[in-house]
Amino acid sequence: MTSVTLEKIKQLQVKKLEKYLKWISAAVGVAIFLYLVLRTPQGTGRHERTAWVHWTDNGQPDLFAVNAAVPPDAQPAKPFDWAKSPYMLAPGTDTTEKTYPRKKPEGNVKYKTIGVYDPKKEISKGLLKTDFSQCEYSKCRMVDKVESADAVIFLVARLTRLTGVPTFKRKKDQIWILKTDEAPSRFTWFASLNRPGLKDRFNWTLTHKLDSDLPQVYGRLIQRTHVLDRDYDRIYNSKTRTAAWFVSHCPVRSRRRILVKQMQQRVDIDIFGNCGTMTCGQGQKIPGVMGMRIQADNETCLPMLSAKYKFYLAFENSLCQEYISEKFFKLFNDVDIVPVVRGGSNYKSYFPPDMYVDASDFSSPEALADYLDDLGKDKERYISYLRNKNKYRMVLDRPDWQCKMCRKLHIDKKVRRYRDVHAWLTNKSCHDPMDSALFM
Repeated sequence: MTSVTLEKIKQLQVKKLEKYLKWISAAVGVAIFLYLVLRTPQGTGRHERTAWVHWTDNGQPDLFAVNAAVPPDAQPAKPFDWAKSPYMLAPGTDTTEKTYPRKKPEGNVKYKTIGVYDPKKEISKGLLKTDFSQCEYSKCRMVDKVESADAVIFLVARLTRLTGVPTFKRKKDQIWILKTDEAPSRFTWFASLNRPGLKDRFNWTLTHKLDSDLPQVYGRLIQRTHVLDRDYDRIYNSKTRTAAWFVSHCPVRSRRRILVKQMQQRVDIDIFGNCGTMTCGQGQKIPGVMGMRIQADNETCLPMLSAKYKFYLAFENSLCQEYISEKFFKLFNDVDIVPVVRGGSNYKSYFPPDMYVDASDFSSPEALADYLDDLGKDKERYISYLRNKNKYRMVLDRPDWQCKMCRKLHIDKKVRRYRDVHAWLTNKSCHDPMDSALFM
C-alpha cells in the first residue's frame, strides 16, 4: 500500500472511533439522567429525594446543577450547628423585653436626631413616631427636617420615584442609611439605586443581609425550656387536608406559583389570598394593612391551619441568600403544622433537621408532592416532625432596629461610605430558579 492509502485508512479509523465515543458518551449521559430522575425508593413506588435537574440551552440535562434554591457556584450546605446559626438563639437565652434603669450614654449627652427622606410626606408620619424610650441607648429622636438631622433613613421603595438624586443640602458628617425589608430581586425598586450620585452616598445599611451594618432578620428560633404537652394523636386525626399556601403576590421571580400548580396535580393544596380561591380573615381582604393581617393570622388563620392542614408552603417570592421571611418563622408560634420551605438560603445550615421539608431535596414538583402525600399518611413519621418542630419557638429580633441604630449613632465614630450600594445589595445575592424547565 502507498503511504497515501495508509493515511486515508487511519483517518477513517479515527473518524469511526470518534463516532463510537460520541455514542458511548451520549448513552452514559442518558443512563445517568434516567437513574437520577426515574429511580424510586423501595416499597413506595414514588419519586426519591434527589436534586432538581437543570436543563441547558441546547436541551440537554445539566446533571451538575444540583440545587434549585442554591446556585451552582454556592458553597454546599454545612451541617447544622446552632451555635453558628444567625437564626438560632442559644438555649436559655433571656428573650424577655428588657428595661434599662441606667440609660447609655450617661451624663449630659446630646441627643442624636434621625430624619426620614420622604418628599411627598407619604410614610414619614408613622416613622416619626418611632420610640427609643425602651432602648439601652435611648438618647435619639426622630425629626422631620432631614437637612439638619444627624442621620437620614432612605426607604428603597420610595427611591424608585426619584428621577435624579436627593436635592436637599446634606449636613456635614450626616449618616445616610438605606433601609429595606424586601429581597433585592422582587421589585424594580432596587434599580433606582444604580445611578451616579446616589449609589455611592450611603454609609449604613439596614436590611435582611447578615453583613448589613444593622442586620434585621424576620425572626429567630430558641429551644423551649419545657417540652410542650400535646395530644398529637388528636392533632393528627383532626387534619383533613394536605397543604395550604397563603400568597398575595402571584407572578414573582421565584416562579413558585408554577411549582404549586404542578404539585396540585398530585396532592391537594388549598391556596388562600390573591392567587387562589380561598380567604381567611379580614386581613386577606384588605391587602397592605399589616396590622389586620397579623391580627387575622393570630386570631383566625394560624389556628385554622393547626386544626385542618398537615403542611404549609413557606415559599419565598425571591431566591435570595439570607432571605428567610415571616412565612417560615410565624409557624413556630404554637402552630401544629410542618413547614415546606423553598428559598435561596441553605436551610440545613441554619435550622435543625426533621422539622421542615426542603423543596430543594426533590427531583421534581411531582416528587415533592408525592413525598408530602406519603409523609402526611404516615402518622408516626408525621408526628415526629411536629414533635421536633415544637421543641422551638419564634422570638422577634431584639433589640429593635431603632435601638440598634441609636446605639451605633452614639458609639460608632468611624464613618464609611459604600462605593456601590446597589452592587453590594444585588451582586450574587439572588438567582432565578434553575429548576424552572421542569415545570414550564
